[in-house]
Amino acid sequence: MKRLLFLTQYRVCCFIAFYTGILLNLPIFLRRFHQLHYDALLSIAIEVVAAFALVLFTTLLASLAGRLLFRVLTSLLVVFSVAASYYMIFFNVDIGYGIIAAVMTTDSFDLSRESVGWDFGVWLGLVSLLPLLILWLAPLPEAALRRRNGGAIARRIGVMLAAGLCCWLPLKVMGEHQDNLDRQHNRMMASYGGVVAGTYSPSNWLSGMGLLAYSSWSQAEDSRKLFDPAAHFTYKPPKDADSLYIVFVIGESARRDHMGVYGYQRDNTPYLDKEPNLAALQGYSCDTSTKLSLRCMFVREGGASEAPERTLKEMNVFSVLKKQGFSSELFAMQSEAWFYNKALADDYALREAIQSEKRNVGKPIDDMALVSELKDSVERHPQGKHLVILHTKGSHYLYTERYPRSFARYQPECLGIDDDCTTQQMVNSYDNSLLYTDYVLEQVFNQLRDRNAIVFYASDHGESISQNMHFHGTPRNQAPMAQRSVPIMVWASDKFLQHPDHAAAFNQLKKMAQDKTPVFHEKLYDSLLGCAGFTSPDGGINQLRNWCHVP
Repeated sequence: MKRLLFLTQYRVCCFIAFYTGILLNLPIFLRRFHQLHYDALLSIAIEVVAAFALVLFTTLLASLAGRLLFRVLTSLLVVFSVAASYYMIFFNVDIGYGIIAAVMTTDSFDLSRESVGWDFGVWLGLVSLLPLLILWLAPLPEAALRRRNGGAIARRIGVMLAAGLCCWLPLKVMGEHQDNLDRQHNRMMASYGGVVAGTYSPSNWLSGMGLLAYSSWSQAEDSRKLFDPAAHFTYKPPKDADSLYIVFVIGESARRDHMGVYGYQRDNTPYLDKEPNLAALQGYSCDTSTKLSLRCMFVREGGASEAPERTLKEMNVFSVLKKQGFSSELFAMQSEAWFYNKALADDYALREAIQSEKRNVGKPIDDMALVSELKDSVERHPQGKHLVILHTKGSHYLYTERYPRSFARYQPECLGIDDDCTTQQMVNSYDNSLLYTDYVLEQVFNQLRDRNAIVFYASDHGESISQNMHFHGTPRNQAPMAQRSVPIMVWASDKFLQHPDHAAAFNQLKKMAQDKTPVFHEKLYDSLLGCAGFTSPDGGINQLRNWCHVP
């Protein structure tokens, strides 16, 4: 009887390993087989064994915790793996730290409403049912029985360690094989084991959860512990600083190759096309998800780590402006409170607070609400020396919910998350959302035309929209260019350009735009300060990274 109970638990662990490690990953194995350029059959065979062995190791480890905890932990493993497989199979989403971090943000209501539909619920229920039934109905040994049978425990630990070895060793061998090929062909590929871990479930979401837990612990830092450029360098403000307004608009999921102002075939930026004081630069994002890009796009070079979690090391450019005497306010359609706190804004309002305002009650909330907040903010600071940060919802999926019906120019649209939308329908909706972004930016400029003002716009990352891949958040070393190609724009008022130094700097921006010179998130820190007219005699601004530096 005892032996049968222990054998039953082995069988349950093996079935869970087969179901979650192999069956749920079958379409991913097939997809990867067609993507590999060498040793495809051998690689897939090894990866199948590794996927099975990883889950077997995990479930056997959980079995040491007792019958109830084993069932609870393994149930979570199954449910989360089934949930991940839905997006991996049907949307070709790479589940990694960026996706996990986005899921765990306080925008959970948006996530459930815009990314989780009834078809996901059906998938989750039906695909999870069989393993959960087997897990909870199979007879398993009790803790007391296991304690009396030390030999069985030793054997289980031995099998568990063997499973771990079967997962690690083949991947290590293949990794060394790839390294040898890389040396022969003078190339550098991403780590084989790292790519495999990020490709399949549950290793992808387990590693993402681990990184999130680590980064939450390591980044729960007091801002006083971060390197503060304002305390180590001297920054000299421009002569017109007392009347200056600086506005930074953070875009969401915008791709420049889908914007008319960048040469896209559709005229979905009619206002931006006509702006004479606009430099539309060829931008590239520093990462592929909102949380990660916000960590690296506003700090100095090296101010965020190159690790997947992008640990912050330094304070951002907005805190520097704050310490130069600028008042600041921030208004957001998203909920990245950790970032808003780092900006040291005098005040900030999230979407919920903005919607609760009397003028917005009963209205659909969208990015135009930020324009009203900007207008009020400027009026509250009529003298200038004021910074406003606007964090938009932009082109966040579901794209159709980002714009009013009057902007639904391109038809047919993708109207719901449960609709069987074609790629063209998704593109139509996406292009409509950028048409609305064009309108919103025009209204931002209109609030500042008669003031001494400069406006920056940069999207946090791009977006994949194709038959094979949707959304964003792919680990940056594997991400397609669509998730890194972003619009970065600078607009200046006529009054700002009356200053000869500003005019010369802006001409430098216009030349970069005309020459299609690539620009990067990582240079926003130096360029925002440089384009606004700040200087630093002791290296606080790296002129090689300042787009507005006039040689």
